[in-house]
Amino acid sequence: MAHQRPTQRELAAAKKATRQQDMDRAIAEGRLVVRKMTAEERAQSDTRWTAAANARAERRQRRTYR
Repeated sequence: MAHQRPTQRELAAAKKATRQQDMDRAIAEGRLVVRKMTAEERAQSDTRWTAAANARAERRQRRTYR
């Protein structure tokens, strides 16, 4: 049976696993700190996401009605 090339999905999964191992190692070595967002940071993030979604919707509408 011939050897098949890995699919893009398989390549992406392998890269993700490698990145995750690197992150886990960095956390264990203390080079990376993971923490939860504060309520204020979450509110700011939600505001940015909402503004971006509105901007995308406006661009879509402008393109449709030209």
